[in-house]
Amino acid sequence: MYDPQQLLNLIDQNKWWILGAFGIVMVFQWIWLIECVRVAKRDRAYSMPVFLTFFWFAHDTGCVARFNDWFYVYDHWFVKLFWLGLLTAVVLELIFFSQVIKYGKDELVPGISTRNFILGLVAFQIGATVTWEYFKYVMGDPLYQASPTITLISYPLLGAALMLRRRSTIGQNVTMWWTFTAMTVGWQATLWIWYGPEFRSWQMIAGGIVATIGGLAMTYLVSDRSTWFTRRPLDVTANALTTAPAAVPAAQIR
Repeated sequence: MYDPQQLLNLIDQNKWWILGAFGIVMVFQWIWLIECVRVAKRDRAYSMPVFLTFFWFAHDTGCVARFNDWFYVYDHWFVKLFWLGLLTAVVLELIFFSQVIKYGKDELVPGISTRNFILGLVAFQIGATVTWEYFKYVMGDPLYQASPTITLISYPLLGAALMLRRRSTIGQNVTMWWTFTAMTVGWQATLWIWYGPEFRSWQMIAGGIVATIGGLAMTYLVSDRSTWFTRRPLDVTANALTTAPAAVPAAQIR
């Protein structure tokens, strides 16, 4: 897709702009992911769609595992900082996994033992990692600079799917979604402005627009202004996932 050395040269030519932009992007990323952890603990319902936990963990650990490439093969300040940023994301994704185990077992697979549930998660993660590595190989993204757009597009789509399945905004809130949207705008704008023509294709531009509009839509849908869904607690039975009925006012009780 792009020549890695040419891209690193462009980054060097615009390093202060890129450092400033990505510094802001990282702040929004940390707020977003930490808020995901906090809200899941508060609502006792995992906040990150499980497929994304598999996908992002495969993506981010693949980058982190290529330590030799960033620190010895390319030996460039930018890829070293990028590695550090994804390392922090991997730590938070491990917390997401722990929250899926703690809060999601009965929601996702009622009646299964915790041991078998964990073994299933490990098996799915191995499959997701192999799938991602194949996709990365055919994609041609040696520096992991094009693939984040895919992760950004997937979050609003699967976040909306999680909300629709639960018929509730539980596990999500406005802070999560507006910080994600701000991070998306910062990341995509940086690519379009300073990364060269390969990152200004209609596909790259359209991907960023879709992710941004999706983030804005979800920010509204989980807010108090939206009447589509309410923050109802989950009622997980042995056979199905339903939302608990809203409380009935005392005046209506006969």
